[in-house]
Amino acid sequence: MNRELVFVAEPDVGRITVEISQAPAAVVGEMAEDLGTPVNVNCGRPSSNPRHSFPILQPARQFSNCDTDRFSLWLYRLYHNSTVDGPGRRSVIAVAGCSIRCEGCYSQDTHERSNGRLVSISEIVAEIITERDSHDGVTILGGEPFDQPEAVAELVFRLKNRGFHITVYSGYKFEKLIEFGAPSIQYILSHIDLLIDGPFVKEQNAGAGEYRGSRNQRIINIQTDRLT
Repeated sequence: MNRELVFVAEPDVGRITVEISQAPAAVVGEMAEDLGTPVNVNCGRPSSNPRHSFPILQPARQFSNCDTDRFSLWLYRLYHNSTVDGPGRRSVIAVAGCSIRCEGCYSQDTHERSNGRLVSISEIVAEIITERDSHDGVTILGGEPFDQPEAVAELVFRLKNRGFHITVYSGYKFEKLIEFGAPSIQYILSHIDLLIDGPFVKEQNAGAGEYRGSRNQRIINIQTDRLT
């Protein structure tokens, strides 16, 4: 069994986060005595603790910008303070709707577009900006971001213009996305920093490594074209 401990040190705020994968219960218990109660998360599955997660979608909340902003995105949730969805501490935009629907997916609630809401990209970007000073970048996942390529391309455009580091997750492999040939997909792939590609395979979950749900998935550094 592969066992991993990933330490995320943030000396500027005096905080350390430990990502634990496949570690024995005894080890987790010992670390909890020193570091505090563990929180059960995975990529695309944030903590339910409001201290760690900010859900922008609330049943009673109405969004009025969609009628005046022609660019809108089907959004499932938006949360902050993630350390498992890309390097550093990140804000995460989880889109609603997925055509791939991997068996055993951690985020099955995101598969149905109707579980989200159509939210203006202006409002999404405004929320991301509120936390930019305490975060290292933005991650877009789902659901399947490339099921809404035009809206995601606009989102990437606005975030990049503000200097954000962007990570995108996709159940499609990089080669398949290139094969689609859509201008919006080409724009996304040429302007983001990291792509984590490939479907989630539950039989390959153990020892997947940081930021990945299963071993088949790759971390692709778009700017240097490195695969890991």
